[in-house]
Amino acid sequence: MSNGPKRFETHSPKWLLLSIFAAGVVLLFAGCASKPAKSVQRYQLRGKVVAVNTDQGFADIAADPIPGYMDAMTMPYPIPDAKTLAKLAIGDEITADLILTGEVPHLENIVIVKKSGLAPPPPSASEFHMPKPGETVPDFAAMDQNGRRLRLSSFRGHFLYVTFVYTRCPFANYCPLVSHDFAEIYAAINKHPDLASKLRLLSLSFDPEHDTPAVLRAYAASFDGVTGTKRPFGDWDFAAVPKKELPDVAHFFGLYLSDTNGQIVHSLSTTLISPEGKVVAWYHGTDWKPADLVAEATKAVAAEQHADAHAANERRTSGT
Repeated sequence: MSNGPKRFETHSPKWLLLSIFAAGVVLLFAGCASKPAKSVQRYQLRGKVVAVNTDQGFADIAADPIPGYMDAMTMPYPIPDAKTLAKLAIGDEITADLILTGEVPHLENIVIVKKSGLAPPPPSASEFHMPKPGETVPDFAAMDQNGRRLRLSSFRGHFLYVTFVYTRCPFANYCPLVSHDFAEIYAAINKHPDLASKLRLLSLSFDPEHDTPAVLRAYAASFDGVTGTKRPFGDWDFAAVPKKELPDVAHFFGLYLSDTNGQIVHSLSTTLISPEGKVVAWYHGTDWKPADLVAEATKAVAAEQHADAHAANERRTSGT
């Protein structure tokens, strides 16, 4: 990124449509954390088309399980062949080759094995909300890695970074990338005691039926090599949002989320929340780096300390 991470204070329906289906979804395949593979991997995919975006060159496919690679789930897949993409319609059943390289995974050799009628369209952009600086964050609840119920208000008094993942996500450049980046943030802030005492991290899963406390603990432990220390789960928590609260949580945090029979398609959302429970900054997709978020938090902590010092000086001056 040449101009720093993207933060958002205002929005328009046109931008939001682009961010939901282009920036947030196409970035699924465009992360820069993993090294290019030396060979091409090819998997046979079978599934049903649930959305088509010819302008951006991809389609959402509800895919059957791919043995040795991923469970059944709905994900967006780039389709370089524009003519083939234009022939697809919602409800079509297809087979295709899923091509994995060190660059952008995509579908080739698509065959429509059964035509079908149209399925309901995806939600419109007007249904989505983007957190704005100064906005109060609702006190959502979740179940943490220890099986304890927590609320966002549990973190009051600290700055809090909240992001969203689910442990079954098969694409290295999406949920695993975000968790890896949070592990780097965790390692970085723990090198600075003043920042570590002020900042907490929270990774929220939107797959509560699968992401039990035990699964979340095991998932968290997989990042110990990045953090450089085994977590006491004090500064970085993992939790699953109850299913009944997912629509409200997704709406507030600007998270596109569709879960049909365990098949999940989603965008990404990361938010910095103040000690008073207000939005400080919001990041869509993966268009940020760990250093960006550390710098943002450092700036926010410094601003708070400056404001506290100014208030204390004012009290001394006034004699109160």
